[in-house]
Amino acid sequence: MNQSRGAALRQAIGCLERHGVSEPRAAAEVLLSDLLGMTRPRLYLEAACPLSTEQRAAYRRRLQRRLCGEPVQYITGKQEFWSLEFAVSQHVLIPRPESEVLVEQGTRLAQEWCTRHPQAHLAILDVGTGSGNLAISLAHTLPQAHVWAVDCAYGALQVAQQNAQRLGVAERLHWLCDDLVTAFQEGRHSFALCVANLPYVTTAEWQSLPQEIKDYEPPGALCGGRDGLELIRRLITASSAVLAPGGALLLEVGWQQASAVQETIRQQGHFGATGVYHDGAGIERVVWAQVL
Repeated sequence: MNQSRGAALRQAIGCLERHGVSEPRAAAEVLLSDLLGMTRPRLYLEAACPLSTEQRAAYRRRLQRRLCGEPVQYITGKQEFWSLEFAVSQHVLIPRPESEVLVEQGTRLAQEWCTRHPQAHLAILDVGTGSGNLAISLAHTLPQAHVWAVDCAYGALQVAQQNAQRLGVAERLHWLCDDLVTAFQEGRHSFALCVANLPYVTTAEWQSLPQEIKDYEPPGALCGGRDGLELIRRLITASSAVLAPGGALLLEVGWQQASAVQETIRQQGHFGATGVYHDGAGIERVVWAQVL
């Protein structure tokens, strides 16, 4: 006899709980609702409906992957960010809610730029684009913007390009597979805004990260060297050459890194005002600076 959706769900939650998997109910619900192509509330409304033999087998395979530590987002191949659905794979870091601060504040700064420069083009640079979540979210929110997205990983750019196409902003996205500093050397563009969620996990912090992050997410998108700031320092140095006068730099940082990043900015001598934005948990998450 076929198992009902509700029974399969209860069984899955119990299995994940026994094996110490984080957020077992959410994981079981997402994996089943995604498999069936429905919302999580509808899953409960139709709990009595049976699963086919093929659906039960597919659900077991998904649960086994989760039991092995694979993040739910890689199993389903998607993650919501800025109310948009992004495809993700192990080529890219899974977008986190705290990174939405970059989009929120980047949008505000870009709109202020447009007010001050009503005749100027709005050009935005996203360094280390990954899945393209920042670049695409900004392009989606700012229909007048053209966004250049840079990443040194070709696999990541492929994912980002597919997301841009599916989300309807591909014609305003420009892609460059290159090192973050090399990408600046030609100096062909004068950007109003540069945003970046670069690796900022320290070498010591990397050792203590959950295994599901260390085993599945790309280390190159997370590890920022001994103090976590190797790439961030390089970008601060390079960014002043491509930002227009009055343009802004926005950097996502780790907890307790904001002061050190601001000091690096001050030492450059190319920036005027600088400050910090907090995420929803009250952590200093984004450092901003304005070019003189």
